[in-house]
Amino acid sequence: MERIPPFRTIDAFRGLAAVWVVMNHSASPFIGDNPRFAHEPLYFFAVRGQFGVMLFFIISGYCIAAAAYGALTSGKPIWRYAYERVRRIYPPYLAALTLSAFTTLLIGYAGAHHLIGPVHHPNVLGTSARYWIGNLFLQQYELNVVPLMGIFWSLCYEIAFYAVVGVWLWVAKLVTLRRGLAFGTLTLVSGIFLTTYLSLLSLILSGGAVFPFDLWHLFSLGSILFFLVEFNPMTVAGYSRRLRWGLNGAAAVAVSLVIVYITIHENDDLELSDPHSPTRSAISLLFLLLLAGLRRIDLRLAKSLWLRPVLWLGACSYSIYLVHPMVVPYASVLSRKAGLDGNLYWITFWIQILLGVACGRVFYHLIERHFISSRQKKRLAEERAI
Repeated sequence: MERIPPFRTIDAFRGLAAVWVVMNHSASPFIGDNPRFAHEPLYFFAVRGQFGVMLFFIISGYCIAAAAYGALTSGKPIWRYAYERVRRIYPPYLAALTLSAFTTLLIGYAGAHHLIGPVHHPNVLGTSARYWIGNLFLQQYELNVVPLMGIFWSLCYEIAFYAVVGVWLWVAKLVTLRRGLAFGTLTLVSGIFLTTYLSLLSLILSGGAVFPFDLWHLFSLGSILFFLVEFNPMTVAGYSRRLRWGLNGAAAVAVSLVIVYITIHENDDLELSDPHSPTRSAISLLFLLLLAGLRRIDLRLAKSLWLRPVLWLGACSYSIYLVHPMVVPYASVLSRKAGLDGNLYWITFWIQILLGVACGRVFYHLIERHFISSRQKKRLAEERAI
């Protein structure tokens, strides 16, 4: 079987999603204080940066399906799959967690000794063991504790998604040992589709689902995309026309259930910032269709000079996501005190974007790049050479 070629355009969208999230956090506090600016195009687009997290979920779903399928076909043990997921997520996260705790303590000390003015809505560190266990291991939802930084909520879902796919990979490996790789592949694919159906039916029929299945469909749509665009006679053992029709039909059912969910809940009184907003599911479906269309011209796009800066952002998108909440609020305060407010806030806005991206890139070089896989390092090097 041939190795599935990398989907490089996904890295570009990962970078755009990260910047969109930074834009949201740079604009939302200002718009909250100055709602008259809410309909200006720049801020109107920026405050919808919550949708960037949904793009991350779709991309993560594609990537984790690729990782699970790669582990299945290569015979990689399940512990290796788990180790690679933990190594990719936790070290940068723990570094960001430590930095966030340090800055929170520093600001608290400075405020208590009147070295700075009063801080509105300051972070408060918990003192219970459950609080720190939840934050250290990304188990905030399971232990019902507040994340040290608000953005960490999405990582809780990421870890849970990895674990569920890992369970299906384990089952698929057992089937592979007894029935062969073709049946193992079918088991992995069927497991992800089945979980998607059950989670969506729960959302449709009862109006909710337990964590993490309340947002599972946003993630699994990316996995379904992987199966649809990457499975072919050259990449899948036992590929047949019947398998292709089965994949197409199963994907059509999943998309139909998402549309039913959106239709039923379109009048729900949910803010766009709520991850359960049906608008987010609709945006995810549109993004899925866009990626499916772009896959055919991926290599041509990757060679485009205009895409280079966005691919550069994509390489450090996780670091940008982790670090920017620790720097953009202070850039906003200092710039607004310097008079860059009101009609001039757009200058403050772009200062925050540039600072968030710059600090994310520094964090990437100091921390994150040491924990990415050799295969990803090779792919990033190839992208720079194209």
